[in-house]
Amino acid sequence: MLFKGAFMISASVAYAIISRDPKTSLDRIASQATVKRDAEYYAENINKVKDVDDFLGNYKLYSYAMKAYGLDDMTYAKAFMKKVLESDLTDPDSFANKLSDQRYKQFAAAFNFNAPKPDAQTDAQEDDLIDRYNASFTDQEKQAIKDTDYYSAEIADVQTVDDLVNNTRLRTYVLKTFGIDTTYASKQFLRDVLTSDLNDPNSVVNLQGGEKYQALAAQFNFNADGTVNGSAQTATQKNTVMEQYNLNSSTVIVDNDVFPDIVYTTRAAADYNKAYYESKIKTITNVDSLIADERLTDYIRAAYSLGPSSFGTDLSDTALRQILVDPAYANTMGATAVHQAFSFEADGSVLGPDGPQSDSLIQATSVNYMARYDDEAKAAIEEIVANYKTRMSDTRTLDNFSDVDSINDFLKTNKTGDLDKTNDDLPDLYQVALQAYGLTEEELSKSVMRKLLASDPYDPEGYVASFKDDRITQLARAFNFDGEGNASIQLQALSPAAMAKYATNYKSHVTMLMKDGPLKEKASKDATEEVDYFAKTMESVQSLDDFLEDDRLTGLILKSVGLDPKDYDEETLRKIFTSDPDDASSYLNTKVDSKFKNLVADFNFDTEGNLTRAKLGIVQDQGALDRTQDAYLQQTLETQEGETNDGTRLALYFARKAPDITSLYSILGDKALFQVITTAYNLPSQISSMDVDKQVALLEKFVDLKDLGDSKKVDKLVKRFTAMYDIQNVTSQSPALQILTGGG
Repeated sequence: MLFKGAFMISASVAYAIISRDPKTSLDRIASQATVKRDAEYYAENINKVKDVDDFLGNYKLYSYAMKAYGLDDMTYAKAFMKKVLESDLTDPDSFANKLSDQRYKQFAAAFNFNAPKPDAQTDAQEDDLIDRYNASFTDQEKQAIKDTDYYSAEIADVQTVDDLVNNTRLRTYVLKTFGIDTTYASKQFLRDVLTSDLNDPNSVVNLQGGEKYQALAAQFNFNADGTVNGSAQTATQKNTVMEQYNLNSSTVIVDNDVFPDIVYTTRAAADYNKAYYESKIKTITNVDSLIADERLTDYIRAAYSLGPSSFGTDLSDTALRQILVDPAYANTMGATAVHQAFSFEADGSVLGPDGPQSDSLIQATSVNYMARYDDEAKAAIEEIVANYKTRMSDTRTLDNFSDVDSINDFLKTNKTGDLDKTNDDLPDLYQVALQAYGLTEEELSKSVMRKLLASDPYDPEGYVASFKDDRITQLARAFNFDGEGNASIQLQALSPAAMAKYATNYKSHVTMLMKDGPLKEKASKDATEEVDYFAKTMESVQSLDDFLEDDRLTGLILKSVGLDPKDYDEETLRKIFTSDPDDASSYLNTKVDSKFKNLVADFNFDTEGNLTRAKLGIVQDQGALDRTQDAYLQQTLETQEGETNDGTRLALYFARKAPDITSLYSILGDKALFQVITTAYNLPSQISSMDVDKQVALLEKFVDLKDLGDSKKVDKLVKRFTAMYDIQNVTSQSPALQILTGGG
């Protein structure tokens, strides 16, 4: 910044001009032909790089990035920088993390050369899907209770057939009760069935309805004109419908080819089964009539743990009959207690006047049943979950030879996906996923699923979004496949490298003002717990709402950059994150601390608060690219100012680095920072030869680390430095310039 004549601007004046309006100074640098050309080349080509070697081999890109991060003096050390770029920043023992100079970590974090490996489903996604799968059965049970309560209350007010037919919830309840597909059942046909005469062989229900519609019509009392005489149902009819609905609500967990299916029996269904058993068992006159009643035999199997998970095999009706009539066979089968619970002769007839069971034995059987009715279901669910994990696992075994590396792999059945024959009857991966998200194969065929999984579930205009069904959206987001159907990387609110950066910074800020000792050790331990929570919880953040609703997450992020969470409520943070970063007049760019610009750029949220892939890049994400180019301009500005006055360069450097200083040792380890402090406070150069701890003790008298996070206090310190620098390095200044700048 030289002017005609022998005058040179002092560090104080130059810094004052730049700090008063830094944007103008940076825009001036950006407009320089060479700088502009290099920036355009970098932006256009950085994400065309194939790998780290390709990057290091492109000198124009590589040198640009190195200068941006103040590492231009290490540009020659490509082997060293390759190790930096390939470092896993989530691993504290990785190469970059072991280097004391923080610039190397910052450089590595700016690129995706150590991005996670493609994974069709991360552990966190798998855990969430399994949690949903387990919860789906109880959720269906709760819904069945709600639907039954609604039906019970509303059916009493039905006075015409249209009251029932036009009430979607009642109509659906009735149709499901009798196993009729609600998709194809027309209102008019249902109306005709309900007003038909079951005793008339030529009525609609008898000519067109079939057994299901006939059973349905039998439970209502509508006249031919659709009216009722008193009520639409008797108490018995109403109870029959509710009982049948709850029995039909028992979800099939395992659809066996040979043996009976395993179903999830709800508590309501269990209560109905108990009532049925206790009313029916006394009417049984021989063992064959009992065996012929599947509901009774299922009850006995559950009550006495005769299912495959506890008994070791599926017990056939023939074997059960033999157990009931033959004590020796029962003993051989380990089922003596079952035989003793019933009174059958060897020929199958009932022994004694009390029927197959006495009242006390009926009660004992029911007690057993109510304690064990869901044992088989629970065991089956555990087996299904274990199979899902095995199939999705990357671990290869003789039985499980196929990793899920593509949508094709995911859609394979258990029969074709591995060599294990014991899992063939279990639900396939695709079926487990549907159940977890409350979907059926009728709603989502494999062909549709294939297209869904290959689509971007975060694209608001995409195929997934076109369904306008949150279940489908959440299912698609539970997996990571690219447009070609291959396993990809999970889209997260923060990249692993960014999370590692914030975690490290958080720990530094939390303990930076504390002396060594028990309090600091506790603070460090607490910080580690917060970081662990942060790392685990951020994986499940699917939107800005998820993030802002968790004070621990927002608190850690803010503290990591030296901001006080108390100063930013949820509404303010929402305004910041939903601002347009490209709009110079947006809230983000005009109303809040400049630290938020980089912070917002790191998060993969759009201005609506949804996750987006728009910010992602193959080699460098958009936020990192913008920061690299901003840093390049800042470095160029400092370099050019230093060519005129080294004091200005030192001042700008300190102002830039100050917010990230969390230890006085960082100042001692950086010659430029150390020079600013010693010059500002006129400290003798000899202090550098003192013991390190004594140097730190001396610096503590002049530097408060907390103040370095306050831009106003940093500005005041830098101005003190430039004033002292000018005194020590006397310069002549143009009188005209003094007037223009207010004397500096």
